[in-house]
Amino acid sequence: MMKSNKILTILFSFLVISSCKLNSKTEKMDNIELSNGIFIKCKSLSFNEFETLKLTVSGGPIEKFRKQFGVEVYQLNNQDVIANEGDYYMLFDNVDDVERVLVDNQTSHGTEILSNKNPFGKDFPNNTHSLIKELIDTLSVKYVQSDEQLLKDLDYKLDRLPNISEFKKKHLLNFIAVIGEVLLKENKSEWEMILSSDGKTWNPYLRSTGRPIEFFTYLYEDIYTNGNLKSSLFEVYQTVIEIEKNRR
Repeated sequence: MMKSNKILTILFSFLVISSCKLNSKTEKMDNIELSNGIFIKCKSLSFNEFETLKLTVSGGPIEKFRKQFGVEVYQLNNQDVIANEGDYYMLFDNVDDVERVLVDNQTSHGTEILSNKNPFGKDFPNNTHSLIKELIDTLSVKYVQSDEQLLKDLDYKLDRLPNISEFKKKHLLNFIAVIGEVLLKENKSEWEMILSSDGKTWNPYLRSTGRPIEFFTYLYEDIYTNGNLKSSLFEVYQTVIEIEKNRR
């Protein structure tokens, strides 16, 4: 369980944010996913940015956050909220969002299926092609492009492995990469990296319409939870396609 007085420290450490325009709310903010699936927007700040925003607060620090979580939270005049703990500073859309994040981290055990399995963090989309190459080289699959045929060729090789269960566990991230890239091409999707409520695990979602799809959970459940050795990469791909069709 995450210690409450280290929440902002952990969140800040794994948020990679470009320079902030303090007078603009149109700049893209990062998403934090809570354990119940709700997404909260936030943005890390420098000390100077925090101090500048602090000049617009409508009062002192909100007492309940200081007492319950050891975090200083200030309400700005435009309803935005800034929070700081030690040398770490963050911006949220409103007070409720701050409380949801703090409560979620205090009560959640932070169990994430990709915890310690995604060494690339937020930069995962920039490493998918190297992960695909690693997989096709290992299985000796001819690689022309990321398409449905590639998934079928990989399934053919996987079905003939003597140690398929251990192989799938070891190459979960490679499977996520190849299915995701095929969906990007065939379904006009795009990667969206979302920070989990544990404050350190970046999860790779796909978005084309509506809510992001966490298709990596289907893979994980088949490999780690259900032990479904017959499940194919192409089947997972088809499942995501069907979900997208039903959303339209």
